[in-house]
Amino acid sequence: MSSLTHTTLGLPPSPGTTSYITPTTIFTALSSSTTTAHLKQVHAQILRSKLDRSSSFLLKLVLASCVVSPSLDYALSVFNLVSNPDTLLSNKFLREFSRRGSPGKTLLVYEKMRKEGVGVDRFSFPAILKAASKASALAEGMEVHGVATKLGFCTDPFVETGLIRMYAGCGRIMEARVVFDKMSNRDIVAWSIMIDGYCQSGLFDKVFDLFEELKNSNIEPDGMILSIILSACGRAGNLSYGKAVHDFIIENNFAVDSRLQSALVAMYASCGLMDFAQELFNKMIT
Repeated sequence: MSSLTHTTLGLPPSPGTTSYITPTTIFTALSSSTTTAHLKQVHAQILRSKLDRSSSFLLKLVLASCVVSPSLDYALSVFNLVSNPDTLLSNKFLREFSRRGSPGKTLLVYEKMRKEGVGVDRFSFPAILKAASKASALAEGMEVHGVATKLGFCTDPFVETGLIRMYAGCGRIMEARVVFDKMSNRDIVAWSIMIDGYCQSGLFDKVFDLFEELKNSNIEPDGMILSIILSACGRAGNLSYGKAVHDFIIENNFAVDSRLQSALVAMYASCGLMDFAQELFNKMIT
């Protein structure tokens, strides 16, 4: 074995063979990998040792690739070598791509799952639907909606929220509202996505109406939603509603963080009260 392989795998020197390479040493090397280059060296040893015939090694390599590969291209290439990956592994991959902001690769993983007959569960849909939203992939999103309906997951809160996000992100705000209205238990995330969807669509009256519904529900708005409402006020030039929201924040003792402060400044500036906006801004930096 070469000194490079010895260094990579942490094995004792071998007289030009791979006989010292064992599943244990491979797993140890995979677990300690910190760079893509290191993983590729381990992968090469797996291939030389014919350990690639054992799917467990490829699965371990895929997961290790997800952690250390900045672009995830290598991780995806290894994942594509795994025949019939199980749902658990696929879900981990979907979440990792989603977390790393790679909607295209997330959809590629879903395509592989579909082609190879890998089952999806309630944990698969949020990442896939988020990817469809980010990529404005309406056709794929509607297909996933159909699959979720067929499998009976459309009443799952995580799936419902994902569907709202997907339709809103693809500019189909009416379809998003249909899903929202059918929800039996709306959490703050669902409210936030729906309100932001209206705001991004320029339907500011709908933003304000939905915010009033939220205030009459048992859900308390958070800083994110308040920032969205203030943004809508600024874009609509609705100073009176913006002031009412500001009063609501004060009266209910909401914590005003930097994001909410910035939203207040932007709203007043957009509505023409530059002096007051400057006053608020000065308070932010002192």
